[in-house]
Amino acid sequence: MGIDPARLSAYPHEMSGGMKQRAVIAMALALDPKLIIADEPTTALDVVTQAQILARLSKLRPGAWHGAALHHPRHLGGGADLRPGRGDVRWPDHGDRAGAGGVRHAVSSLHHGADQRLPDLEGAQRELISIPGSPPNLLNPPSGCRFAERCPFATERCTSETPPLLSVGEDRRSACHYPEQVEAFREKAARNDTWAVVGERLNEPVQGAGTIEPVAVDSSLLLEVDGLRKHFPVEQGFLDGLRGRHKDRKVHAVDDISFDLREGEILGLAGESGSGKTTTGEMLVRLQDITEGEIRFDGVDITRFAGRELKAFRRSAQMIFQDPYQTLNPRFTIFDIVGEPLIIHRLAEGEALERKVIESLERAGLKPAEIYRDRFPHELSGGQRQRVAIARAIVLEPRLIVADEPVSMLDVSIRAGVLNLMHRFRNELGISFVYVSHDLPTIRYVADRVAIMYLGEIVEVGPTEQVIHERKHPYTQLLLDASPEPDPAVVKPPLESAGEIPSAVDPPNGCHFHTRCPMAMSHCGWEGRDVVTAMSEWRIAGKEIEHLGTPELAGLDVYLPVRGDGVDAARQELTAILTAKHPSLVEAADVSADGSASLAVHFSSQVSPQRRLIAREHSVACYLYEEETAGS
Repeated sequence: MGIDPARLSAYPHEMSGGMKQRAVIAMALALDPKLIIADEPTTALDVVTQAQILARLSKLRPGAWHGAALHHPRHLGGGADLRPGRGDVRWPDHGDRAGAGGVRHAVSSLHHGADQRLPDLEGAQRELISIPGSPPNLLNPPSGCRFAERCPFATERCTSETPPLLSVGEDRRSACHYPEQVEAFREKAARNDTWAVVGERLNEPVQGAGTIEPVAVDSSLLLEVDGLRKHFPVEQGFLDGLRGRHKDRKVHAVDDISFDLREGEILGLAGESGSGKTTTGEMLVRLQDITEGEIRFDGVDITRFAGRELKAFRRSAQMIFQDPYQTLNPRFTIFDIVGEPLIIHRLAEGEALERKVIESLERAGLKPAEIYRDRFPHELSGGQRQRVAIARAIVLEPRLIVADEPVSMLDVSIRAGVLNLMHRFRNELGISFVYVSHDLPTIRYVADRVAIMYLGEIVEVGPTEQVIHERKHPYTQLLLDASPEPDPAVVKPPLESAGEIPSAVDPPNGCHFHTRCPMAMSHCGWEGRDVVTAMSEWRIAGKEIEHLGTPELAGLDVYLPVRGDGVDAARQELTAILTAKHPSLVEAADVSADGSASLAVHFSSQVSPQRRLIAREHSVACYLYEEETAGS
């Protein structure tokens, strides 16, 4: 599963999320089972780790076992590469098989009404359609097709008769009374008025399918971030202090980033877990103190704000969090939750308060608001709770909203409505957004510009379409390679060799991404830790290390005890190991014999590459473009 045997003594809290998931899969494989059920094994992971886990499972699938992957609908496209030749596609609305057969065929040729609700996040020219309603209560399931209540094509037959699994082609079945009308259904499902019928039936608004009109972004700057840093001290044990081992260690969560945000603009902030996106967003609204740098809002540095100044600023800047259930007071009604900011800032009371709360709830898509105002958070669905969080954020009519992965915990149809709201609030209310996500397809849909973050640094920034189609930084390419592909006809190569994001406590030398970069050069910042990693990967590949002992790090350098047949054999083995990692690592390594007992491998100190403008509004921080930019 890609875990170094040397880490077998590690505890779970010492491993990353991806490594923990690999360990769980290894446990499942330990008894050589004939069947493995993978229940959303990648849901809580970022896209790069998801892709690595799926690639590893796909590699293990042939021969010994048959995998049945049960994925949430939002992962259907990305999970198709993993799934076996035959399988069932199930939907939570009914708990029955909506389609069975070849999974790629199931995705590319949808025959069930429930299947038509998968929005295409690549379609940036039209609003996504939000599907009204919620899955039925399976303690008291409805009769007939369980998707009938939410299906715009349902008839009386659908509500009274449970549809059988009908053959709709070779090795392909669907549980729908009208599979022969699938082409007409698919065409109608792309229209907003089709779902409006369901919305009226369920007394729930439907948004989407309208054309997104291009909005001219104001050239005036709302937010200017300059040299922003956030370091967290690392707590160390009492015994380390007694032994004199205390070091000034800190997590470099955000390390010298600069960017700006214009009035009425949506800026996407993309990157893996651990890249510093959330910390950056929290600093923008002053939920985190700043270690160093400036954040200028309307030209005024807010990093020193306190008391009344800070309170006044927060009227203009709000945040939407990833998990609404954790940020909504369970003892407050929805009315109290949305109205609280107005009371804190003394902006409304009495009838005016009620009017503003109702208006915000309805703007957020909770119509009629009277149905929701006296409920508590636990009485709402995940999508409804997120809409409450959005209503609370807009009730003060702020100029800036930081949305921290607001749709990552929602299924696809609910995502659509939330993403549409962001577009509408920008267009109608002039609100600027910083949209934080690891999912480039949703960023492509919602953002005007995108900044790519890696290990506390911004490595590429520019207009979204330009960054997507003309990406320059290898890390941007990695994120795109890892993004789930909605078209089942497009098969991406397995993503196994990308590795994991390094620790922010002691970031890599030079370019932070060189440890995972397929295009790394000798001057990108290779160091002794990369030699240790290369030896670990050599063992993971099942190869023995015969002539080199346990490495000992000393700053950027590393010392390797020589075993067996002497220095020459050890040097040859080291060259093979480093070449397997990356040819440029061999070029960067200055290897010398420290007597006959060990090899010394020396490296040069490098700085992180600075961001350089390579096209209009498009800049990248990568050594690949330094000579090119200087020459031009």
